Amino acid sequence: MSGPAEPQRVLPCGRPAAALVALLGDPAEADPELREHVRGCRFCTDEFAALDRQWQAVRQAAAAPVEVPEGLVSRALETVRGLRGTAEPVELAQPGGRLRILPRPLLLLVRQVATDVLRERPGVHLRGLHGGDRWVELTIAVRYGLEAVVLAESVREQITERLEGSLGAATPVLSVRVGDVLEPE
Repeated sequence: MSGPAEPQRVLPCGRPAAALVALLGDPAEADPELREHVRGCRFCTDEFAALDRQWQAVRQAAAAPVEVPEGLVSRALETVRGLRGTAEPVELAQPGGRLRILPRPLLLLVRQVATDVLRERPGVHLRGLHGGDRWVELTIAVRYGLEAVVLAESVREQITERLEGSLGAATPVLSVRVGDVLEPE
């Protein structure tokens, strides 16, 4: 729950200080009247200079190259291939014939079951999944302080149990990998 809204700070010239943020990006896109006012107002000029210094760290972070995590591209392609349905469909025997389930709905079913299971576990979040017709790998994030390995195994067992209720022998082999550790609350 948040407290009352903080009153907006107004500069001695009558302009709200927050209005100057519009000039931090591309000044050419800002209101021309505001640009002109800032040029001639010492209060706004000083405030803008202070804001500009504060935003240097933001600009540096935005300009820093981001290294692609190892294996990200291959995992993304595996997921896309799985959702496109390049793998063989899963077949289930049932009264009146066989039911064929394509890989995409199978992965979507696994995702839904995993989401339901993880909703019951505070501090554990689904980060991704990929797989084929006979296997699925889930990647989870676990809050620092929880027993990640024990938790991953417990999650795997619970999801597998629920899937077996729907898919029987066609349940894919499931592995759960801890891919991230979240900050403690």
